[in-house]
Amino acid sequence: MPRVLIIDDEEDIRDVLFDVLDHAGFEVDIASTGDEGIDRLRSKPADVIVTDIIMPGKDGVATIREIRKEFPDAKIIAISGGGNFGSNAYEPNAIKTSAYLAAADEAGADVILPKPFDREALMEAIRTLTAG
Repeated sequence: MPRVLIIDDEEDIRDVLFDVLDHAGFEVDIASTGDEGIDRLRSKPADVIVTDIIMPGKDGVATIREIRKEFPDAKIIAISGGGNFGSNAYEPNAIKTSAYLAAADEAGADVILPKPFDREALMEAIRTLTAG
């Protein structure tokens, strides 16, 4: 079964993704920062990397660029739900999720998924990226 690395600063998201992928039979590793994720890749390469885009420190776009430079054949799924603010938290200069995901695509992500995404959409993306 393919090995999947999840990079996300939100513990709840990491836990849910871990449970879903582990239950589906994947070998799953998790990291809470971009730097930690890259260190994990260096010690034990993954078949697919699922990375959040909006994270403190090294954001997902910078993480994708570094992974692409060091692991050019890596399969990367970018996820993001950030940048969408309700009327109570309106920020006029906020970048919308689509812009974050477009930046991830530009940086080299193979698949981009806006949060929330369907479990099956994630599974299909992993299956497609790891198909023979």
